[in-house]
Amino acid sequence: MPTKRTPRNRDAKRRITPAAVEAFQANDYKALHRALGLKPWEMSPLPRDIEPLGCDPERPPNSRATLFDQSFEQAVELQRALLEAMQ
Repeated sequence: MPTKRTPRNRDAKRRITPAAVEAFQANDYKALHRALGLKPWEMSPLPRDIEPLGCDPERPPNSRATLFDQSFEQAVELQRALLEAMQ
């Protein structure tokens, strides 16, 4: 008998842990990806001037052709949540 699956909640605030905040402050790309459970093809929430694979809320990607570019909104949301958690 088929069952209805409940979609996973991808709320950024629930994923922010002390380890993620610590990795963000240290600008540690790998530790931050691990702490947030990001996939290798997803954009990092680190600022672009620190990490080339990071995001800049002021400069969105020109196209959304790749999975990396499609993860832009998520990266910006995570960046804002991490900055808020640092306060």
